[in-house]
Amino acid sequence: MPAVLNYPGVYIEEVASGVRTITGVATSIAAFVGYTVKGPPNLAVTLTSFADFERNHGGLDRASAVSYAVRQFFANGGTQAIVVRVATGFASTAWTLVDDGAAAVLDVTAATPGTWGNALRLAVDHGGVRNPDSDFNLVVQQLQSDGVTLLTLETHRNLTLDSRSSQFAESVVNNASAAITVARRTGLVFGAGFAVSPAIAFPLAAGVAGDLKLAGTIDGSVAFAITLAAVPADLPGLVSAVNTALAAAGQAGLLVASASDKDGNAGANCLKLSSQTAGESSSVVVAGGSFGGLAAAIGIGLANGGREITAAAAHRPKALPPPDATRTAVGADGSPPSATDIIGSEAGKTGIYALLDTDLFNLLAIPQTFDMSPTDAAAVFASAIDLCQRRRAFYLVDAPSTLGGGDATVASSVATWLTTLTRSRNGAVYFPPLRIADPLDSLRVRSFATSGTLAGVYARTDATRGVWKAPAGTDATLNGVIDLATPINDAENGILNPLAVNALRSFPAYGRVAWGARTLRGSDALADEYKYVPVRRLALFIEESLYRGTQWVVFEPNDEPLWAQIRLNVGAFMNNLFRQGAFQGKSPRDAYFVKCDNETTTQNDIDLGIVNIAVGFAPLKPAEFVVIQLQQIAGQVQT
Repeated sequence: MPAVLNYPGVYIEEVASGVRTITGVATSIAAFVGYTVKGPPNLAVTLTSFADFERNHGGLDRASAVSYAVRQFFANGGTQAIVVRVATGFASTAWTLVDDGAAAVLDVTAATPGTWGNALRLAVDHGGVRNPDSDFNLVVQQLQSDGVTLLTLETHRNLTLDSRSSQFAESVVNNASAAITVARRTGLVFGAGFAVSPAIAFPLAAGVAGDLKLAGTIDGSVAFAITLAAVPADLPGLVSAVNTALAAAGQAGLLVASASDKDGNAGANCLKLSSQTAGESSSVVVAGGSFGGLAAAIGIGLANGGREITAAAAHRPKALPPPDATRTAVGADGSPPSATDIIGSEAGKTGIYALLDTDLFNLLAIPQTFDMSPTDAAAVFASAIDLCQRRRAFYLVDAPSTLGGGDATVASSVATWLTTLTRSRNGAVYFPPLRIADPLDSLRVRSFATSGTLAGVYARTDATRGVWKAPAGTDATLNGVIDLATPINDAENGILNPLAVNALRSFPAYGRVAWGARTLRGSDALADEYKYVPVRRLALFIEESLYRGTQWVVFEPNDEPLWAQIRLNVGAFMNNLFRQGAFQGKSPRDAYFVKCDNETTTQNDIDLGIVNIAVGFAPLKPAEFVVIQLQQIAGQVQT
């Protein structure tokens, strides 16, 4: 009803429907953690193609298992990946730009560590700038593989070292460049070139002879030196004493002291020295701080913590030719990390815990464990599975490269290795390793971890059939795979499957396919309700979707109107899944239920601020064993 009814007539108001659509989350965002030759360390970077990976992380590298896994992920149908670079001993290429007086004014660093930065070249020019006295252009180039050709990557124009300018070099370059970051040197003297020595603290001690000396050049040309006979106790006295000394030195026409900041604001507790040349004023704040007991050293320009003035031409980087003569540090790729580095620190958000800063990831792959020792790999498995359980994600475990072939060997070695794993519902393991042609080794075939390829198969299946479809069968072909490291026959498959190891098989006409869909809890001996990968991933999908889609419920009045809205919205989401074929049952009643009422939420729950929502579903189970019964029938008998 309208708030006030004060005149006869018709009133119209809009009433909220109570419908809040719950949208299903993505199901196949794959996270890869490990060594790459390029990219920001311990930072989760989202990529949508292997070309993105090449630009951001350097592409394929023989030492980077992640690079091959990401390539296989996109080749098998993946569309979105998150890559965390972990390495040890890496270093960034760096340069120092100097002005015409050979003073360092700007430090430049490659955007990410690695030898890739050693191919960068910097060029500075002053052509076409708006203010020739202070502005400059910075050109970033890359030396090509022929060792001669330079390709221009970026050009940053009309930069200045004045931090108050919209073209301040740090602000412009660091927000626009994909290749470098810059930092202006501290302690630069801007303006007329004044200097103060020695530093004196406020409040000034009166009557101390020879304690304050100002020396330098005016506008970079006229030298001066002033020594006060005594340091005054307050700012007006200091201004008067400086002007008296300037007059006595015959420089009153060139240099004037005042009690104001650079912009002329009086009472700023600053001493400003101003010069006048060719009708253009330049100035510098020399003293800052309060005379009322606040200690502050007399400094100059940027060093005094006061306000700075526009950078003079004396501190503009000088023109540089393309050759990299100013490089001060050489980049290094580092080496593949240890298990400890990959696990990282949760507090520091390094290693796998860099993924804590991501909004969502569904699949986790750490292909470097393929070549780790069993002890190191077991430590990574435990931490990775724990993280996946907390983030409602699914871990694709890479079986070690040392597992052998043959019935007895496979059975014993796999069974022994499985004892080192945490039997989690949020993980699955595939065997054997894959044989893939290596573009960096003249297309020779070698063994690789399975996780990247299977993550792509998961993504392809989700897109074409849905997360409730098992990523296995004749449709789950392994693209880019030449062969399997260990051929698996039916008998060997019969040994692996009850142990919850998903076999990768090779069949005529179909090629290499995933031929198993069990979680790590899928062992026959465990009889877990989340035995199958699609059942578990469907549950994770529903959990994450409902978690995000019911945030609006928090702080709403906890009574029947709220419960009715919850039933409406959650029920609509579940019914949509039912219509897509995600559940068993001929009718919604058979397929799922949503309950939120005074039975699920008692008065005691209401008093505690709790609302309970019960959601159930009947999942589809994959047809893992197909039994065909065949019998002969007698021919027609005539009587």
